[in-house]
Amino acid sequence: MTSRTKFNTVEDIFEGRLRGNQAMFSGLGLSAEEARLLWQSERMKEVNWLDLDDNELGDDGVRELAECSLLSNVQYLNLNKNGVTDRGLQYLAESKCLPLLKRLHLKDNSIEGKGVVALFESQTLDNLSTFQINSGWTCKKREGWRYNPQF
Repeated sequence: MTSRTKFNTVEDIFEGRLRGNQAMFSGLGLSAEEARLLWQSERMKEVNWLDLDDNELGDDGVRELAECSLLSNVQYLNLNKNGVTDRGLQYLAESKCLPLLKRLHLKDNSIEGKGVVALFESQTLDNLSTFQINSGWTCKKREGWRYNPQF
């Protein structure tokens, strides 16, 4: 049986994708297993912009991300097109490891609603001020949450 892993080491993933404090991992097709290499790397402590657009993390990968204490400086998180459901959003909403998260992108995932409510009601994501669920659906926190359609 052959492994579907495209990256064998964290350095393979990082190669050419770190720009200062920005980690640009979009479009790599990272699985939860491959992303685990990132969550174990001390280099993630310096990242405050984490772009994981168009990967294959799924809810299990998001759970591991949400439990990663090395991501405590992340302010921007892009999880567009990652197979995330309401269950994955629940993991994010309960995360104690993303205290500085301000902006969250979730477009093109299978989100139905319970996870969005969990983000609204999160007791741990105090700095989360903006998140995008779908094209045209941006929620901003201003004296409470408001829906702001963008067309």
